[in-house]
Amino acid sequence: MAITEFVLPTLKQEADTIAAFPSTLAPFLNDLLDKSEPGTGPKQRAFGKLLLENGKDVSKWEKAEHFYALLASEGFKSFGAVAKLHSLAPPNPQIYDTDLRPSDVFGTALTEVWQVKIGEGSDEEARGAWKEFVDAAGGMKTIQGTSLNQPEKLWIGVLGWESKEVREKVMSSEAVSEAKKGLDGLVWNTFVAAFAR
Repeated sequence: MAITEFVLPTLKQEADTIAAFPSTLAPFLNDLLDKSEPGTGPKQRAFGKLLLENGKDVSKWEKAEHFYALLASEGFKSFGAVAKLHSLAPPNPQIYDTDLRPSDVFGTALTEVWQVKIGEGSDEEARGAWKEFVDAAGGMKTIQGTSLNQPEKLWIGVLGWESKEVREKVMSSEAVSEAKKGLDGLVWNTFVAAFAR
């Protein structure tokens, strides 16, 4: 089991907040994660900026319990106080049990995420549409899995792109466009991010 987490904060789009993210918020959180008990912190982390959400411009952990312990820690509460000054709403950390570790996918220039609400149902339909889409795209680096901590169970598919140009070329292919229709019919949310290291 690989644990993959996404935290998508709703930060203010003001100059001071945009400047504070790389200079204050990300370093504060990195320092907090570095101070985690040995063996309990994330094995990899990446901070980035969403480039597309729902088609519009706009880490992995060893065990889920380690993530929950971080959220309950005094250090994370301190981080929350700093981040709150720059946020429009509280973040919603999302933890997924994925089929593979996300390091290869997050190591690419762009990471694209598709989320499907499955509730109490099966993820079979989402997995089938995902396989058809990925096969049409030429077997890109991917991970997929189901949420562990969301009120409504989600399935997630994540694909790594070498560049914006490669993404545009592959996505414009007729076979990929056709396969994507099956996935798009299920998707609740999608976004493209560029993660800095």
